[in-house]
Amino acid sequence: MPDQGVLLAIDVGGTKTHIACYDPTSECLVTRVLTTHAEGLQGEPALMRLLAAARECSLQLDATAISSVAGVFPGVIRGHTLLMAPNTPGFEGLDLHGLIVQGLGTSAVMLDNDVKAGALAEARWGSLQGADHALYLNLGTGLSAAAIANGKLIRGHNGAAMEIGYLLSPFLDPARVSEWYSYEQGGAPLEELFSGAALNQLAIELLGPNHKALDLFSSDNPHVQQALHVRIAACTAQVANLAIALDVGRIAIGGGLYRQAATLAPLIQQMICRTVPFAPEIVTAHFTHDAPLWGALSMAMDAAGLTFIPEHTLSQTKLLSTPDAKASEG
Repeated sequence: MPDQGVLLAIDVGGTKTHIACYDPTSECLVTRVLTTHAEGLQGEPALMRLLAAARECSLQLDATAISSVAGVFPGVIRGHTLLMAPNTPGFEGLDLHGLIVQGLGTSAVMLDNDVKAGALAEARWGSLQGADHALYLNLGTGLSAAAIANGKLIRGHNGAAMEIGYLLSPFLDPARVSEWYSYEQGGAPLEELFSGAALNQLAIELLGPNHKALDLFSSDNPHVQQALHVRIAACTAQVANLAIALDVGRIAIGGGLYRQAATLAPLIQQMICRTVPFAPEIVTAHFTHDAPLWGALSMAMDAAGLTFIPEHTLSQTKLLSTPDAKASEG
């Protein structure tokens, strides 16, 4: 078989970037994870460093050409640029498409939001296979979701559909409407109430310095448990509203926070069953912490006209950390 060129998937996060490179000819796949902003780099220099790492991945497979590239980012993709992405400073407003074409030498470049890409991966290979109406909820450092209706991903007029971190808190004083905290004040109300970052801050406030979100779940302090359950209820109430509005049949939940906090599943399941007239099935995402990467690979497949990747290739893959990524984990 002639060399078709490799497929590159790049998942850029606020802290780490995951890269996957797949060679359809040899059916080999290599991956890397590295810090997004090393040595204080931001903006174009930071992006070019990530693209250099992607090129190194392709060289591991002795690739002579790159067939297609898909890059996914937190925030809203509008055309060739990124908006509403405070966790990747300097990336907003860049000509991402042009820089990737320049850096990797292929015009077959696709861009998308990371959580929407995660939903694509779950629909193609994971827990949302066969679901025509579904939600994908990502509980990580931030809070976001994606929705599928009639088998298609809902993007919205501005590409910002399901940016649920900007939903209002359900705990609002109707007598103080002018004081409701919202996007206009620079906030993401629901994300600042329930997300990995928000719960890390709550842990510090309630348990002291050096405590993190997971310590809230293991605490037997009644005050801590009450504060935690209020936050969980706030998020679940809005997810229930979405499930009612869209009449979904399945909700897949992933992200590092959900993967590590086992007590979340029954609490979310119980509230959804109590509040949604036609309660959807609640399932754990197949790609519990790296769905956006595999969603990007799915996009790169489509751009290259490829329809199949062997299941063993996906199931046996393990992300390999570079030294700087390992240092950031510590």
